[in-house]
Amino acid sequence: MRIRCQPPVYTRTSQRPYGQVGRGAVAAAGPAAPPYPALDAKLGARQRFGCVLALAVAAGVSSLLAADKPADTFAADLSRGQVEIKLSTEPAQVRMDRDFFVTLRVSAPDYLKVTLPDLRDRFRGFKVADNFTRDPLTANGITRIEQRWRLVPDLLRTCRLAPFAVQVDDTRTRPVGTTWFATRAVTFTSEAAAAPVSGAPEASLRPFWIPPTPRTVLGWIALAILVLLAGVLLFRGAQALGRNVRERRMSPRERAYVELDRLLRRNLVAKRLYKDFYIELTMVVRRYIERAHLIHAPEQTTQEFLAAAAHHPHFQPASLAQLKEFLESADLIKFAGQEATPLLADEAVSSAKGYVEKDAGEQARDQRSDVRDQKSEISPGSKP
Repeated sequence: MRIRCQPPVYTRTSQRPYGQVGRGAVAAAGPAAPPYPALDAKLGARQRFGCVLALAVAAGVSSLLAADKPADTFAADLSRGQVEIKLSTEPAQVRMDRDFFVTLRVSAPDYLKVTLPDLRDRFRGFKVADNFTRDPLTANGITRIEQRWRLVPDLLRTCRLAPFAVQVDDTRTRPVGTTWFATRAVTFTSEAAAAPVSGAPEASLRPFWIPPTPRTVLGWIALAILVLLAGVLLFRGAQALGRNVRERRMSPRERAYVELDRLLRRNLVAKRLYKDFYIELTMVVRRYIERAHLIHAPEQTTQEFLAAAAHHPHFQPASLAQLKEFLESADLIKFAGQEATPLLADEAVSSAKGYVEKDAGEQARDQRSDVRDQKSEISPGSKP
């Protein structure tokens, strides 16, 4: 409690007639002085006496309150040998409604260097809010260190400080001698729970549903959309993988017909995309030749491919001529800018089918003849 006593301040004004008061009059008036000196001295003495009396009453009340109030602290001694470690807490018991302060004061001779470990992982039942360490202070041959921790208690957990290792370095010896010692565990008592009340329960312990926030609902919707998209992608990937496996098990002729059917279902002719249509159509035929005759037709130009096919033993002159006519007519539309029509596109499809059918038939006949030749070379009485 503070009581501020200030003596009265008197101002002096000039006794000049009205309208003649100015800077000169105030300056000539001199320093301010009370108009009644005896009365001023009497009032000042009374105010000083009142201030002294009020201060005495406040000091007496404060001392009475401090004497009646018990100290709300807890202390523990963790000393060992010449190293003195004093632990104190405020308040004395752990309360859930306020922070818990722990202070460690270490004192030792100045030739002993005491090192404390990081105690953040040694507190149990608390969440460490913050901490600070004062600079070491050496006086009269004693070095003092102080650490202060502010902790937040956890619910339904035992609050304690686990044992920790203290390092002591003796600087009097060379090399420096280092020793360790472990402190004991300190358990902090919690405030006693309120006494149970008889009668009906004051609170219902049944679960209470709290509606989610809009942000949570939006997160669930976004997660559901992502899961749905992932499912669609996986389904389509599985379909494409199964289709590729089935197509790889087909013969070159069957696979060419599957690719041709897929091309026709894209309706490129109806969309008047003739160039794209002829490029895809020739690629169907080129991929068929690559699978059937092991010639890298998709990577060669038409002239390079025809030159390589002319020296291939499986190409018959009639089939090679039909293939040359098909490829050169397709090149006129793809690269020379010749105008195409739906009728020409239908004829190109028929030509491609005819070539595939004819080449597949010739290849089947060649295989059958090779099998007959191999059988005829083996005599009935010879061993395989």
